[in-house]
Amino acid sequence: MDSLPTPAVVRCYVDRHFQPPLPAMRLRWDPNAPGSGERLWYLPEDVCLTGAAPEHFGVTIQRREADSYAVRLLWNRTCLSWANLTRVQLLTSALTPLLRALGTDLWYLLDQPISAEFTLPSEAA
Repeated sequence: MDSLPTPAVVRCYVDRHFQPPLPAMRLRWDPNAPGSGERLWYLPEDVCLTGAAPEHFGVTIQRREADSYAVRLLWNRTCLSWANLTRVQLLTSALTPLLRALGTDLWYLLDQPISAEFTLPSEAA
């Protein structure tokens, strides 16, 4: 299922379990709405979570190269971090419908400029 209902954002906060801290949201999903109940949530690199839609959620996506993204994810009590994901890995994950339900277009996030803090020199000095 690639469609989720729009959740209510109960509050926004900063999760300090990540370093640097991660902006996050407390979400409330309609338990009777299709798609928000118990299911498998497929994430990049063969990570699969089982359960209802997340009640605590936060994500940062930083573009490192043309097709390389550093991603940090809070999913309830689970904190995940990937240093090098591709566009396809992100677009085919559960992040696409989840972000869409929150009113965020994943394509827009992926087309951001390459982050200067992650740019590596092309040649050794």
